[in-house]
Amino acid sequence: MGNTGRVGQRGRAWGKSTPGQLATRAAVLGAVIMLASGCAESSTRQTHQAQGQSSPQSPGSAQSPGSAQSSTEPQQLSIWLTGYSWQDNTPPGSSRVGEPVLHQRASGQGTFADPVTVAVPGHNGHMEWEPGTKFYLPTLQRYAIVEDSGAAGAPDGTDTHLDIWIDGQDGTKQATDKCESAFTGKVPAQVNPPNNLPVMAGPIYANQKCNIPAQPQDRGTYHDPGNDDENDDDGPSQHHHGRHGDDS
Repeated sequence: MGNTGRVGQRGRAWGKSTPGQLATRAAVLGAVIMLASGCAESSTRQTHQAQGQSSPQSPGSAQSPGSAQSSTEPQQLSIWLTGYSWQDNTPPGSSRVGEPVLHQRASGQGTFADPVTVAVPGHNGHMEWEPGTKFYLPTLQRYAIVEDSGAAGAPDGTDTHLDIWIDGQDGTKQATDKCESAFTGKVPAQVNPPNNLPVMAGPIYANQKCNIPAQPQDRGTYHDPGNDDENDDDGPSQHHHGRHGDDS
């Protein structure tokens, strides 16, 4: 009975609050609601961060360029593929490269772990593909990595030009040129490939032999619209390497 009386007295006292007391209580209640709301928002942000997610953005808020698609996603390309060797590198008789990543000299077995050096158009940091970019070349069954520059511009109707190192140290200029011509042309390629594609491991030219799979018959012809010289449109036998290695 005594406890009931005290509760009743407090209830009656609350009901008889003055206007000033009501205003004070309303202000306190509002502050409590705002504090609870802020705590909930903070908890949501912490949850997203713990899960590796960004906080939800308000409509119309800016996103960083390239956020819609990762730069490391696999992508199918149509490329102009050529080869270069000890005999026609810059300087001739060397395996020098201009942008070493895995290899200090042009090299590679063609596996995912040890891709073959490939040159791309451009020079001195102004290149079509960043050094270290990986490709897969199904017509050669090799992985390749950008470690050199100086390849000629890609012909119309292709996405880029890749000039792959064939080695050929034990071959003649005539033999390595013939090997390069055997696979030169417009072929498919994949940039940022997975690591489980078929591989024919080993140098493309070694033991005086061109080590490549059977090639498609129609591989197109080369024409560089930016260079209308006499060697410009004579088909796959024209390798169009440009200048490899250092520019010094």
